[in-house]
Amino acid sequence: MLTKFIGKYINTDDKRRLASSFISLSVLRGFQFLIPLITLPYLVKTIGIENYGRVNFALSLSVYCSAIIQYGFGITATREIARNRSNLIKLQKIYSATISASVILTLVSVILFSLIVFSFQEFSNQLSLYYFTLMYVVFQSLFPIWFFQGVERMKYITFLSLGTSVMYLLSLIILVTNKQDYVLVPLLHANAAFVTYIISIIIIKRQFRVKYELPTFAELKQVFKEGFNAFISQLAPNMYNNSSVFLLGIFANNTVVGFFSASAKLIDAIISLAHILSNTFLPYLSRSLENHVFFQRVMIGVGATLTGLTFITAEWLTELLFSAENSEVSIYIRGLAVSVISTFIFLTYGPNYLMLIGKDKIVRNIAVYTSLAFFAIALIIIPLWGIWGAIVTLSGARTAMGILQYIFFKKYRGKGQIL
Repeated sequence: MLTKFIGKYINTDDKRRLASSFISLSVLRGFQFLIPLITLPYLVKTIGIENYGRVNFALSLSVYCSAIIQYGFGITATREIARNRSNLIKLQKIYSATISASVILTLVSVILFSLIVFSFQEFSNQLSLYYFTLMYVVFQSLFPIWFFQGVERMKYITFLSLGTSVMYLLSLIILVTNKQDYVLVPLLHANAAFVTYIISIIIIKRQFRVKYELPTFAELKQVFKEGFNAFISQLAPNMYNNSSVFLLGIFANNTVVGFFSASAKLIDAIISLAHILSNTFLPYLSRSLENHVFFQRVMIGVGATLTGLTFITAEWLTELLFSAENSEVSIYIRGLAVSVISTFIFLTYGPNYLMLIGKDKIVRNIAVYTSLAFFAIALIIIPLWGIWGAIVTLSGARTAMGILQYIFFKKYRGKGQIL
């Protein structure tokens, strides 16, 4: 009966590929959802909430580099590969130019990061922590997930990521056993990210016959030009997202950063389902935008359901993950719950519609102006309200961007053509 039902509705190559990508991404993201549920309580218990906050404070600085290295390739490179996947020569050029651009941006990021770290004694006193965190962010950002999304063959990377996630989890449990081991947390992350990156390059070369070739200056210039709007739209959110953690570390203390980071990471784990659906449908919608109505219904329905469940189960989740000693985390989880549905709305109408009809500048401007506004707000309310200032900043910015994306979607619905 189940086989007949599946065969009835998944009856074309596109639908089968879509289903395969969704299952692969679900397994991958599902395990990435479980990892924080295991590591969060373990780290809070083992290294303490203060050191957990210290690690996340270092990460908040490094993540700016991630936005630079990825440069919006998750959208633009995925889109171009999806449209040229049957042309091996074109595919190889896109792949090579994107890899080269990522390496150039990595060098720029390392230089900027080093200038910042060595300019402040508080940072330079913990060089190991900050550079281990940078290593993790670099290898994670270089990972060519955009290629696998574009060719809709996520199954290759799913098993690889599962393997490296298990490796990270086991090494964490074995090596991180007391408060002084907090510096090892980003190093173990970096090791797992490096292994994943190397093997992914081998898979692309052997399984897809796509080899790296030195791109021309014109090809590099084109990659940077095409990705600029997506880059700005993804870089801008760091002004309110990571800056919330960074400002908390400056105006509050590492314990408060730990509470906020724990709450935000749980919310981000829940939001990961939005990225599963978005990444699954992006290549498909790049070719068949008329199916956006179905995608819209799925995203909004799932987003609303998860938001409600998060609010209702906040106390239970806190007790399960963080013990009764950290019960106040449930209040912060509820405060951040609205950002779940907001992220689903943003991904539904921004990357998966407006950018597909060539309205990249609108998505960019929404991200930039909203981020600037809430960054300015954060500078005022975080010193005054502490963790609640960070929660208002994060939830408010995500909600504002979701609403604005929807407004412009209504304006341009049915008026654009896939570019």
